[in-house]
Amino acid sequence: MVLEFFTGPMGIAAILSFIIGSFGYVIAAMWVRPLLKYRLIKARIRSLLNEAESLKSDPAMAGFPGREIRKTAAKLSECHKNTLPQWYQLMLSNRSESPDDAVADLMALANMKDRQHALKRMARVRTALRITNKKKKG
Repeated sequence: MVLEFFTGPMGIAAILSFIIGSFGYVIAAMWVRPLLKYRLIKARIRSLLNEAESLKSDPAMAGFPGREIRKTAAKLSECHKNTLPQWYQLMLSNRSESPDDAVADLMALANMKDRQHALKRMARVRTALRITNKKKKG
């Protein structure tokens, strides 16, 4: 009876659905989710850099999001080392995108007290992650 079910059209459809679903889960869990996480972290870094650049040029750098930059740098490091697939890490290096260099610059940026030095670090982070400076509409 069970053998008859699996040899019939419904059984074959069930087996194919199981195989396709399993394959889809592996693709989603191993490729799509890690790549999406990396892109979201990069978007967060872009918004933090834009926020930090838009601060007024006061010597104390009041309102500078240093703690948030540090947390995001740690997330980027963890994502790059432990989450991204090896093939994507190789693709990033071929595109001259270096998350490790960006993490080092972000950690240094989080502790900056001088606005001019901070702007130079921000430019280095943008270069390392290949982040463009989006112009605001208005």
